[in-house]
Amino acid sequence: MDIRFCARYIGDGHPPTNRFCRSCDCPACEELWQKVVSLAHSCRDDPVPLPPTRAVLIPHPSNPAMARMRVNVTWTLPKEDFLHFISTGRAGMGKKGDRENPRSSPSMTRQEPYVRAIVEALGGWDIPEIARVKRIQKGE
Repeated sequence: MDIRFCARYIGDGHPPTNRFCRSCDCPACEELWQKVVSLAHSCRDDPVPLPPTRAVLIPHPSNPAMARMRVNVTWTLPKEDFLHFISTGRAGMGKKGDRENPRSSPSMTRQEPYVRAIVEALGGWDIPEIARVKRIQKGE
């Protein structure tokens, strides 16, 4: 992961610091993440399609502050993977021992092209919430 993805990030990219976004109290990031969670809940309990992928976004059954993805299997979409993607445009898979790879997501799992489809479903890169998060991530 690119540990310079956010001016507020504190850590070295290794667990547990790779999950820093979950404890950061940035209102702008929380507002954007809440839009993702709200999108997951927008069809009640039905999956939200994420074209052009085969993925769907669904509510997390036990944690209302999280969202899940499903293609062939279901997994929790990590908040930090989404926010890392907003900053860098990358959320790729990483290999064990290769945490310094800036193309890898914080969780080392492949979240592209799904996170890109979520951005589009939220209204695209030009929505005010993304602009605010990008300014915070740059330290402005």
